[in-house]
Amino acid sequence: MRDVRARIAAPRLGKTGRMLLLSLLVGVVSGLGAIVFNLLLDGAKEVFLLKLAGYQPPGLPREGGTLVESLAPWGRWLIPVATTLGGLVAGWLVFTFAPEAEGHGTDAVLKAYHHAGGSIRGRVPVIKTLASALTIGSGGSGGREGPIAQIGAGFGSVLASVLRLSDGERRMLVMSGAAGGIGAIFHAPLGGALFVTEVLYRKLDYETDVLVPAIVSAVTAYSIVGYYYGFGSLFITPSDYFAHPQLLPLYALLSLISAAGAWLFIRLFYGAAEVFGRWPVARVLKPAVGGLAVGLMGIALPYVLDGGYGWLQMIFMNRFTWGVLLLIALGKMLATSFSIGSGGSGGVFGPSVIIGAALGGAVGQVFAQLFPTFGVEPVHFALVGMAAFFAAAAKTPLSSIVMVTEMTGSYGLLVPLMLSSFLAYLVLRPDETLYRSQVPERIDSPVHAHEYMRAALVNLKERGLAIPSDVPLPDVARLLETGQPVVLDPEGEEVMFTLELEPNHPWVGRRIFELDLPPDVLVISVMREKADKVVIPRGHTRLEADDRLILVGPAYASQELMERLAQEKEASEQAGAGVTESPKRSER
Repeated sequence: MRDVRARIAAPRLGKTGRMLLLSLLVGVVSGLGAIVFNLLLDGAKEVFLLKLAGYQPPGLPREGGTLVESLAPWGRWLIPVATTLGGLVAGWLVFTFAPEAEGHGTDAVLKAYHHAGGSIRGRVPVIKTLASALTIGSGGSGGREGPIAQIGAGFGSVLASVLRLSDGERRMLVMSGAAGGIGAIFHAPLGGALFVTEVLYRKLDYETDVLVPAIVSAVTAYSIVGYYYGFGSLFITPSDYFAHPQLLPLYALLSLISAAGAWLFIRLFYGAAEVFGRWPVARVLKPAVGGLAVGLMGIALPYVLDGGYGWLQMIFMNRFTWGVLLLIALGKMLATSFSIGSGGSGGVFGPSVIIGAALGGAVGQVFAQLFPTFGVEPVHFALVGMAAFFAAAAKTPLSSIVMVTEMTGSYGLLVPLMLSSFLAYLVLRPDETLYRSQVPERIDSPVHAHEYMRAALVNLKERGLAIPSDVPLPDVARLLETGQPVVLDPEGEEVMFTLELEPNHPWVGRRIFELDLPPDVLVISVMREKADKVVIPRGHTRLEADDRLILVGPAYASQELMERLAQEKEASEQAGAGVTESPKRSER
């Protein structure tokens, strides 16, 4: 018996060990990629902003920068030239060699995970890295996490293809690479690992299978970046802890304001993308126009330029009034919408935390004036605002909390961070998100569609039915498209059959529990082709036109169901509803 168990466990152990080893390798590449990207970014800043425009934004002390803004004698008038040239070159790179590298890279990773088996073209990370360095380095508003996530994810995809791994293993390596890049660039390995498990879905659902490889990759990447730049939190913030329960209502109010700000940012971002998308100009030129808009803004409001982490550090040092902070928040929203929405390349996490911190800091200063005896610390509200804003905008409350605590070392503020982040997440609707490639839940992901179909079929065993072993499950739906029932038992007493809901079908608009189904008939799946997904029905699932229902029941159930539908149709016609039924579908 022990030998049998050993033989069973050996393949599992081998697969697990292989994935952990490959995740470690992906983490090494992600860490080195983060360093290379930062060096490219520094070089682009040197060429475009410092030498061409004569402007040096404040840098992050943890990365060797100084919190000093330097300006050439001719002022900021050449900044628009720098941002326009950077956008022009970046646009040429992207739309000439890898059009899928436009926009924010994390969304492209999510799309690859859900719809492409984790497949990412090998050239995409390279083009994304160069284009993002040019966009941000020339003064465009964007974050570093998008390109670095694609470096790691792209390498994971290529590695899986070289080793001929399965799609499932490729997807795990892709998300591990993204976790490594994000964890390294923000000095937040646990936050990066949690982020990739959470960001795939709009609702509170997690891809737990990815967590362990993602942690291995993120820890490895962070160790490499930490060895190069130094360990510790990315930002320097005052160490303190939560000791004023009377502030909780104010933090709750901050979460509502953060959710409103996230809603505005999402609308501005995708509104700009839609406007640029409809504009009848060559795509290669649009990032240059977006860069010009950002450059013109930067003349009067330099806080919107670049990645902005130096300005963010100054927010934590309470160097701005609440009016300036509101200008920073709104300006950063617009600048990011122009830079990335026009087709430029960069991430949205970096701008989001700056917007959230500026908004939170402004609210904190106002509260400090309104409630002078409450012990309000505006910097604490800035820290909590970072997490609350991104939790609402990205639908990632848990990872937002962890990432902000790791980035800032603000572990003492976990109580208000948890309250504000989850409340902001709950206030904003699930479909209001920065990441359009998210799906609502695991059940809605094409990755898991066949898993849920299998689960539905396995549940039929409780009725004494055997799953047909000679029909691969992915082929069941295609077999049913012929209109012929699939026999589920040797006696032919139980069958699986389909029913297509044409636009005038009486079931359109109804919920599953409202259907007049014959006894022992179950709806086990809904093929919703117009949304390119499989819906596993619950009682409250509302049916839509063109849905194809997969049902299971006795052999006579199909005919009985059609008779019931015919009676319902006749009753509707008599009532003047004018419902018609296709004879071909009725025969099924």
